[in-house]
Amino acid sequence: MTKGDQNITRQPLGSQEADFLARIGTSGIFSLDEARQMLPQVRPDHVRQFLHRLQEKGWVSRIAPSRYAMIPLSSGVERTPQIHEFVIAMELVKPAAIAYFSAMNHHGFTEQIPGNVFIATDHRVSRSKRQSLGIQYRIVAIKKGKYFGLEKAWAGEASFTITNREKTIIDGLDLPRYVGGVGVVAKAIDDAWNSLDESRLRQYSGKIGNTAVAKRLGYLMESQGVGDPEALRKSVRLAKGFSSLDPTLPDDGTFNRRWGLLINSKVYD
Repeated sequence: MTKGDQNITRQPLGSQEADFLARIGTSGIFSLDEARQMLPQVRPDHVRQFLHRLQEKGWVSRIAPSRYAMIPLSSGVERTPQIHEFVIAMELVKPAAIAYFSAMNHHGFTEQIPGNVFIATDHRVSRSKRQSLGIQYRIVAIKKGKYFGLEKAWAGEASFTITNREKTIIDGLDLPRYVGGVGVVAKAIDDAWNSLDESRLRQYSGKIGNTAVAKRLGYLMESQGVGDPEALRKSVRLAKGFSSLDPTLPDDGTFNRRWGLLINSKVYD
């Protein structure tokens, strides 16, 4: 008998508990209200105690306020939910989309693995940093007008929302600090240009509401010799004045008047 099996036999389930766990959906995640609906025979004010007993027995884990995840038999000794961190991210704030550095990695734009799971939301949050099941999450609250360019992806049988490839690039140019700097975006454009929809990039660069995004995108396209920078210039109105190419770095460099940029970063070797 393995140690994991010993844990299971020491914490047996009652018939009511076993029936409840069998009714949880394939995602393995449920809310306190959903538990109350599945337990009509339990007084509503006693459901928390019911779930607390399941937690003590090692069958469920609390992943967010009033949100729980089932711990399957396959979890073994660790006794933690076998749920992808991107799926858990969907439970930490509503609405939610995997974005920035995490989306860059997911789409194959960078091999760097971020220390946090980055989540974008258009909902005001009181705490931008969260932790669940040992994973660190960074929630970035953005304006409603910036919350677009999303798609559904899957981790096993559970789905999550993530910024699409083009929106991930645009987000990186909008807030470079959340992707490791403009250099990371420049490399992504260099490596993955043929997989990007240029017309969508142009559209998004105007829609994001930050003229520095189009300036940075145009400069990177022109420097790398990809796409049609002139089409970008015609489709997006570039504001007067200069923006930093990489706002994460000191304002020290040369001015590029064509794109209205302070070139404070050498993004191409």
